[in-house]
Amino acid sequence: MNATGSTGTTVTLFGDSAPLDHALSDQLGQRGWKTHFVSVPTGWLRSATHAVMRLDTAAGVDALKELAETEQPRSHVIAVCPEPGTTAESDRVQDMCRACGMHHDVSLIWHPPLVGDVASEHPARTQVTTRALAVSVADEMVEHPSVGRPAFVARPFVVEAEHQ
Repeated sequence: MNATGSTGTTVTLFGDSAPLDHALSDQLGQRGWKTHFVSVPTGWLRSATHAVMRLDTAAGVDALKELAETEQPRSHVIAVCPEPGTTAESDRVQDMCRACGMHHDVSLIWHPPLVGDVASEHPARTQVTTRALAVSVADEMVEHPSVGRPAFVARPFVVEAEHQ
């Protein structure tokens, strides 16, 4: 199902070519959206109007920092971040996203860890979570085919019991 006006829209994926990046690309492609990968820290691409930033990667963090200082052109951004271990880290990430939300349409989605000790103990669950997260992010991107007004919203990602 394609959202009105989405055909041909390119989403820039700031990540590291991990399974989540490929799942995001697949999900967006199924909806008629093209993707462009940025896997090295090159900062924000001013040509990007729709982007997914993985904040557990150098490319995503670097792009977010530069986007906070970029007023135009306005962009629609979904920042995806593993749930932090501390309140200070959570506050730091939210502050960066909030700064971007002064000029851009920014959503922050917290998710369970997809790599590391927790993920390696439950690889099947991690794969299901990765796929479900990609579906959720793609749904959110497609629901907003045009760039909205400057805003910031944060929400947790919850895998429904039927997907586990």
